[in-house]
Amino acid sequence: MKKYEQFIAKEDIELIHENTIRILENVGVKFEHEEALEIFRKHGIRVEGDVVYMGEKDVRTALSTVPETFTLYSGRGTVEVGDGSMVKLPVGCPAFIEDHGNIRKILNKDIIDLFKLIDTSPLLDCNHVNFFTESEGFSDDVKRYSYLALLMKYSNKPFPFAIPDTSAEKGSLREAMAGGIRLMKRFEGVEDKCLASVGINPLSPLCYDHAPIERIIGTCDENQGIWLASCVMPVLTAPPSVASILTMVNAEILAGFVFTQLLKPGTPMIYANVSGSTDLRTIQLSMGNPEAALMIYGTAALADYYRVPFRAGGAISDAKDLDFQAGMESMMMAEATVEAKPDMILHSTGCLGTYNIVSFEKMLMDEEIFAYAERIHRGIDVTEKKICFKDIEKTGPRGNFLSGRTPKMYREEFYLTQYLNKADANDWQNKGRVGLKENAGQKVQERIEAYQAPEITKEQEELLKPYLPEAYRDQI
Repeated sequence: MKKYEQFIAKEDIELIHENTIRILENVGVKFEHEEALEIFRKHGIRVEGDVVYMGEKDVRTALSTVPETFTLYSGRGTVEVGDGSMVKLPVGCPAFIEDHGNIRKILNKDIIDLFKLIDTSPLLDCNHVNFFTESEGFSDDVKRYSYLALLMKYSNKPFPFAIPDTSAEKGSLREAMAGGIRLMKRFEGVEDKCLASVGINPLSPLCYDHAPIERIIGTCDENQGIWLASCVMPVLTAPPSVASILTMVNAEILAGFVFTQLLKPGTPMIYANVSGSTDLRTIQLSMGNPEAALMIYGTAALADYYRVPFRAGGAISDAKDLDFQAGMESMMMAEATVEAKPDMILHSTGCLGTYNIVSFEKMLMDEEIFAYAERIHRGIDVTEKKICFKDIEKTGPRGNFLSGRTPKMYREEFYLTQYLNKADANDWQNKGRVGLKENAGQKVQERIEAYQAPEITKEQEELLKPYLPEAYRDQI
């Protein structure tokens, strides 16, 4: 029995699939791009205006060419995706930072510190950080590719989910996307490997507008991977139930799978539904809700049904500070994430304010949260050795098991927190009542100062120089 079956049965998935096909056949999905529409027409798929109508056969044909697992190559370490790989990334591109009780716009200096925290994280598998927010005086190429160049020059971790900044692109989005991938290929010295998996967001409900289609085409032109992620708001951009969201989003994502596989059969893809709830009192997306956790299980079930890799989860919270709400919501989401075993986990650490705010202190706390959740799911190892009968026999009634050095078995069995308060209450009070956030803040600075840049070749240095802001060409 799969873990998700506690929350959604296999017959439920069949019903969702049947209704997904009904949507694709009868409602259709908009593709606001003439070249994309022509690709559908050439393959005999019905197109009316800019709405595309697909059937079961189209979906099954597309899914048959999607790899169940794939490898993302990097000189900093390859990344295997699929089969419950749980590739962990940090909070993705927050616009704001929680800074000692003040929420403010994230600045370039913060982005560099965030980069260093990610790079020194024992939990995170890949580096993935913000675009620079202070770009006055940057050339077009620096605006476009500085994010990639920063990762290539300074990251000790692989960075296969990085993309160019095309938010203010005035030229061809397709060429800008392909240009970033070609830069990565030149840096790595390879042409025929999959280096990147590019994130694409449909425009819910049931639409792919021009920009994401251009990014898909540019990525496929360079033979790289795609992940498709929908994030809908019930009652606003989606119907008002968890089941209806899973169904409608499934139609969106599968339509994107069909298009991508028509464009480039065999393209590695990741299925992602990162939807939550809507607080209709404030008209805000809410991700720290039980329903957001249920979406993780539903997404796991659908990805398993289609035999494709998936992204879901993270230590996500709607809280605005590192408080009880942040801990409660993040632990709930991380627990569901670890149980569902997604192949890719964005927002693993540092997320506040429903994706929009980063907290450096929370990044460290989320490392602990995942360590707790993973220890729970490792379960109880019951063997003759772990029963320790000889130790019990030797110690006997009213004895003491404390002797000599800390047993290796204890270190293997029991997780030792780095940041949480496990001290005697009086001792803690006598030493100044240092709180969780203050303690974590001290550790944040230690981590930032511990960062060391990797070595790269002179040729790589020269390649990246035109794309790096002048302030960060030699060091960060």
